[in-house]
Amino acid sequence: MPIYEYKCTACGHIFEILTTSSNNEKTVQCSNCQSDKVGKILSVGSFRRGHGTPLPVAAPTGCSNKSGFS
Repeated sequence: MPIYEYKCTACGHIFEILTTSSNNEKTVQCSNCQSDKVGKILSVGSFRRGHGTPLPVAAPTGCSNKSGFS
């Protein structure tokens, strides 16, 4: 089941809704002010590679001053 993230344009509240394909046509209301003036926002995904090794959020590029190389 996908989790969708919404932002209320009336009060600015950000909230999530766990939904199913049968609930796609249901009107979404803000959980803070009950306004129906909400929009989906882009959520950050979670990815794994290999044998469950998490992918770093911001992998360093190049040599840092702590790498021993200059």
